Parts: sequence; C-alpha cells; structure tokens
Amino acid sequence: VIVHGPKDGRRSPAIACCSFRYIEGESIMLHLDLHGISVATGSACATRKLEPSHVLTAIGVDPEVAHGAIKFSLSWHNTEDDIDYVLDVLPGVVERLRRISPLRPGRP
Repeated sequence: VIVHGPKDGRRSPAIACCSFRYIEGESIMLHLDLHGISVATGSACATRKLEPSHVLTAIGVDPEVAHGAIKFSLSWHNTEDDIDYVLDVLPGVVERLRRISPLRPGRP
C-alpha cells in the first residue's frame, strides 16, 4: 500500500488516498462496492476519466501506481466499526485482484 500526501502531519484526517500496485483502482472500487463500501478513484470532476489522477502525477507519482489509487473519505457518520469493516474486507479484495491481474510481475 502506498499512502499519498504530505508526510509531515498536514494530511486531512478525513481523506486517505492510497495506491495498490498491479491492480486498477476501478477494480478495487467495484469489488468494495459489492461489500457495501464506497470509495472513489479520484476527484468528483474526474471520476469518469480513465487517465490516472492528474494530481497524483503532478506530485510525481508514477502513472502505473496512480492507476491503482482509491480515495477513502470519512464523515461524522462513519463509525469505528465502519473502519474496521473496511480493514477486514480490503486485504481480501486486493489479494483476489492481484491473483488475476495481468499487471502482476512474473505473470505469463
């Protein structure tokens, strides 16, 4: 997991943008949705674009890594149980998608 944003504490506590190598953010988003978890693959104005986030590439993120980015947004309505649920579901989704990914190193 690659967490994007400032490393010096200036990051918003309500938003987390992370990339997962060798899988597409769109695939992660769709699989999480099947579990009732909503995430985004970019800003609202860029949601339907297939290019990697221009913000991530502008800060030097490799386009291949940027393609695997998803954004978590929290509000006052989210609970600790909600976060625990995401942390329970997400590793299995990532594992499953990496197993079938044509981007995975060593794949024929």
